Amino acid sequence: MRNAIGYIVTVVAALCWGASGVSADYLMTSHGVELTLVSFFRMFTAGILILGCALARSRRITPQHRELVTTRRNWLPLVSYAIFGLAACQLSYMSVIRASNAGTGTVLQYLGLILIVVWVCLSHRRWPRASELIAMILALIGTFLLSTHGTPGALALTPVTLAWGGVAALTLATYTLLPARLIAAYGAELVVGYGLAIAGAGVGLVGRVWRYSITWTPDVILAMTITVVLGTAVAFTAYLWGVDRIGPVRASLVGCAEPIAATVFSALIMGSSYTGADIVGTALIVSAVVTISVVDLIRARRVTQ
Repeated sequence: MRNAIGYIVTVVAALCWGASGVSADYLMTSHGVELTLVSFFRMFTAGILILGCALARSRRITPQHRELVTTRRNWLPLVSYAIFGLAACQLSYMSVIRASNAGTGTVLQYLGLILIVVWVCLSHRRWPRASELIAMILALIGTFLLSTHGTPGALALTPVTLAWGGVAALTLATYTLLPARLIAAYGAELVVGYGLAIAGAGVGLVGRVWRYSITWTPDVILAMTITVVLGTAVAFTAYLWGVDRIGPVRASLVGCAEPIAATVFSALIMGSSYTGADIVGTALIVSAVVTISVVDLIRARRVTQ
């Protein structure tokens, strides 16, 4: 039963993340809401919600919480994570969505997980394993199909889309790798909560979001709620619950439903069209991530046996 609940809440997290990209796309495309304003609301509000939930659950500021914010050596890595990880990842992701659609943006961003494999190989000074090579090849072929529709020499995605997609992938890898020490010491909830709040405040100040206005119609309120509450605060909390119940490897495997969800939601809600080459390319990129996750799961089982 515990495992079943873990799988369910992890799927919910993936669906919420997939829906958040589509709702952000809707806000920017249909209502002209500025990218920096959407990013500010999403990160800052979600950060406050996550920290509020952490405080409500513990009913006090725990010693671990106090140590995170009062220890000076934590400030630089936390701020670096917020700026170069969360803020950079969010802004580049929103930029690739604005240049294409939520489905394509999410799939291109997922290439960052392959970059993490490359980084691990380089940092450990080893050659990629067979499974990792297969994943890289699948990801490269998938990217080729997405960007050319299978026709060499013809770009189906604009250079701007590909450029922002590359930045989104790189910053996803950065966002994943930067906070490793802090999360190991203080837990993901506190680190990501403060990271999101700092990143949101930074984007708000640098982007001077007070210059922009939003007409709060019912559909805008709904889309913003999905983007901020469901797509960030609820998704992150559900994913953490899933990790606690089924483990990080299985959770990351189930999380591969996110780009699929984003693609389906984008087609249904925004009317985005996809060719056969797009669908095959998306499937190959998702398969690349699944390959890595499955091999990690097998290794983890062997270690525990």
